[in-house]
Amino acid sequence: MKLLILAVGKPREKRLAALADDYLARIRPSGLVGVERVPDVANHSPEETMEREGQELLKRIQPRDRVLLLREDGNEFTSPSFSALLSSEMERAAGRVVFVIGGPWGTSPTVKERADTGIALSRMTFTHEMCFLFLAEQIYRAFSILRGTNYHH
Repeated sequence: MKLLILAVGKPREKRLAALADDYLARIRPSGLVGVERVPDVANHSPEETMEREGQELLKRIQPRDRVLLLREDGNEFTSPSFSALLSSEMERAAGRVVFVIGGPWGTSPTVKERADTGIALSRMTFTHEMCFLFLAEQIYRAFSILRGTNYHH
């Protein structure tokens, strides 16, 4: 596996999860993409929640991984430029390319510090489940662009 989506929490909205799984299933035969989820933390302050979730995320990130963190103040890309970024990151990564999706409160400062790149899917705010779906679709689109298939247009 060369690419991993690491996300906080199990999907609650089954329809969104099914759509995301469909996009990822189109890529998985190549063995490139995996998904791992860490448990979400409830009944704590936002700061403590982010810290505990962050500790779980960091346990799954290896030193050689390239970490691309979804964050509202990250860099925005067009689909072709995202495709180029993904290709570049996969080529330069000594380990995996890991996309991190935090929980509803975001991610801890330590996760932000570990990230090699910040990516914004939009300047608007979405649920982390929607972010997972949008990311899955954009990864599929990026691979389609790289392969020269007609999905993008």
